Amino acid sequence: MTDRRIILFLLIGIGVFLRIYIRRKNSARIARLPPGPTPLPLVGNILDIPTAQLGSKFRSISDKYGDVVYLSALGQRIILLGSYEAASTLLDNRSTTTSDRQGLVMADLVGFSDWEFTLFEHTPEWRRHRRQFHQLFHKGVVADYHPAQREHAQRLVQRLIQDPDHFISHIRHYFGASIMQIVYGLEVAEQDDKYIAIAEKCVEIFTDIAVPGRYLVEAFPFLRYIPSWLPGAKFKRDAARWKESVKDLRDVPYHAAKRDIDSGKASPSIVMRILEEAQGSHDSNSAEVEELCQNISALAYLNTTFSSVQAFFLAMAKYPHIRRKAQAELDAVVGSRRLPDLSDRLALPYVNAIVKECFRWLIVTPIGFPHKTSEDEELNGYLIPKGSTLIPNVWAMSRDPNMYPDPEEFVPERFLDPRVRDPMKFAFGFGRRICPGRHFADQALFIIVAVVLHTLDIQPPLDDTGNPIEPEARYTTDTVTSYPEPFRCRITPRPGRAELVASEQE
Repeated sequence: MTDRRIILFLLIGIGVFLRIYIRRKNSARIARLPPGPTPLPLVGNILDIPTAQLGSKFRSISDKYGDVVYLSALGQRIILLGSYEAASTLLDNRSTTTSDRQGLVMADLVGFSDWEFTLFEHTPEWRRHRRQFHQLFHKGVVADYHPAQREHAQRLVQRLIQDPDHFISHIRHYFGASIMQIVYGLEVAEQDDKYIAIAEKCVEIFTDIAVPGRYLVEAFPFLRYIPSWLPGAKFKRDAARWKESVKDLRDVPYHAAKRDIDSGKASPSIVMRILEEAQGSHDSNSAEVEELCQNISALAYLNTTFSSVQAFFLAMAKYPHIRRKAQAELDAVVGSRRLPDLSDRLALPYVNAIVKECFRWLIVTPIGFPHKTSEDEELNGYLIPKGSTLIPNVWAMSRDPNMYPDPEEFVPERFLDPRVRDPMKFAFGFGRRICPGRHFADQALFIIVAVVLHTLDIQPPLDDTGNPIEPEARYTTDTVTSYPEPFRCRITPRPGRAELVASEQE
């Protein structure tokens, strides 16, 4: 046998060995994956992934396969985390390797990826944005925003007294007005405000594009390059139309605030604070500071508790005994001559329990925002491969009957027991990706709940014969965020409280 043939046989043998070794190694890795539904050829489990009722449908999958489920969709690995224990272990305790993000093509096309830093990959740029946002909204500083939040809560009560039928519009205006004042120092119009209109449009766009499986381009990224006039390219036409609105959210209120600051007419705001601190620092690059300021200011509007406040009004109309119990606590602690404020919070355990139950009863983001692994991980003996998308089923955590008996009922009393898990541990995300505005949101909801309950009665609507109609608790399920479907309630001032609100506004 010639040397050439010997070398050839050796190469063939090595090739066969490597193929068998790799196949066995891959087989061993596949055997270590979590259980899950059987995938279809080529497309995987794409038909098992819901585009509506995300929380409940994902829970049905977890009920069948366990707390850690493996799915695949067109080559993308997905790990469904169906319990708090599984999500916290992986996303909180292993955050070094589970804090990346899976990019959204639609977010790129509409422009969110340019500045919405919660979508950024786990990079120094993301850390820089998050560090600045944390400095402005951490637990020790949000009390600075209490006066503005309380003032706007009083304005909300006045609007509700004058026009109770349009309470949802008033709540929406409250959030827009308070965010615009706190972040930008801008006063908004009483009706049809342009800044609120821009922000509301962007919230609508963001919650639409973030739904898993809604846009085929997320599974086939090359589709982003097809001409927009082709059949099936409606997503590109939509993106082109939405891009201007997304740009406006970042630019329009910021430039208005900047003009007021430059002219000396500005009210104190977060934008003013960032720019003034940058002027006093010799290390700051003005262009970088301005970009950072625009980015984190625009993000503030996308992190409000609008849905939670709607849930509060629904719960008070549906459960009058809870409202009366909270009002008794407020009357005992605050009295009838002033409105509650942040200094009363520790003395109002039942009101605080209502705030927590609002965050649990209506989970604003039922499946949270997905994480991505940057390295192989292991959970409960299962392999979690590098590059996997991690989906925490936050809705299922809020409906755990072992932690929250009768989970569909609104029961604030459950949180008077310190052993019951605080929904703040999961409702705002996990690990390094936890919402940095959660303390601001918690404080805002407390102030609204306390001021509204102290001044108003929220009751069920009446039928034609004057009998109360208990509202149904139904929620939207077709976007990545959830909020109550339209409902009615009766809102009237408590005796003497309309005058109290008016006197505090003077």
